[in-house]
Amino acid sequence: MPPRFGDQATTEVPEADQIPFSLERPYPITNLKPVKVPLPYYVDRGKMILRPETRRFWKFASWYAIASCAIICKVFLKFCTSSTTVYNKEPFLKVLMDPNRTRPILTVANHLSTVDDPLLWGSLPFRAILNLQRVRWTLGAQEICFKTPTRSLFFALGQVIPTVRGAGIYQPAMNFAIEKLNEGKWVHMFPEGKVNQTVDMLRFKWGIGRLMMESTNLPIMVPLWHKGFEEIMPENRNHPRFPILGKKIVIAYGNPIDFKDLLIDYHEGKANEVLTRISITDTIFRAMDELQKNVEARKLND
Repeated sequence: MPPRFGDQATTEVPEADQIPFSLERPYPITNLKPVKVPLPYYVDRGKMILRPETRRFWKFASWYAIASCAIICKVFLKFCTSSTTVYNKEPFLKVLMDPNRTRPILTVANHLSTVDDPLLWGSLPFRAILNLQRVRWTLGAQEICFKTPTRSLFFALGQVIPTVRGAGIYQPAMNFAIEKLNEGKWVHMFPEGKVNQTVDMLRFKWGIGRLMMESTNLPIMVPLWHKGFEEIMPENRNHPRFPILGKKIVIAYGNPIDFKDLLIDYHEGKANEVLTRISITDTIFRAMDELQKNVEARKLND
């Protein structure tokens, strides 16, 4: 399938999805530590910019990198695992593929291994991942994904945003993710903030709350829960570069979470900023926990 480079037509956001607050807000630039981002990204007064993003050759290279990775992921899930079970994919796919959608998508998932992204998206059909307008942007650890110039180029082409752990929720990467949401794009993040192969999820970082609170167009929030990638890439494996084959994979897409009333109260000054951020983060955590319990109960009944 040839790449589609054209921008989506500008559409008016329905009044029901609009958030009533000023769109002209300065970028907060206060961080816990200085942030230096790798090329081809750069920062200008707190705003992160991907310099070649609008160039036609870059778009082709990005499409080629993403398409190649998508093929590998789909082949791996089909032929290199003992089974791959996907729950509730169709409702999410309907939202993603909707040609009349005006709202951005914000997804979150538990973080079991370094291959969660992109393998998760091997569960989607090619038509959903071969159009750059539909491909997710995701926040990735700068010290891992952007360690060398070659890695930086590869992950930038794969629409990964370099994120500095410990730099706080007002770092340039978060500003960049909010910009993508404001453009109506899909942004994904792992709110635990790092790989966690224990039984229980870690406390979620507050960055997910900021993304919801500062998007000018109400995002469609969808949680995902998955199991099995921690057995493919266990942290204590003898050969860290090679995955372990023949494992069972489970991927579950949750139902959208509605934060409209809470966000309207916040932007009208009826709700405290910190308490709103905590409420959003806790609600998402509980939804993820409930999704996990539902999937595990369903597996026992199957």
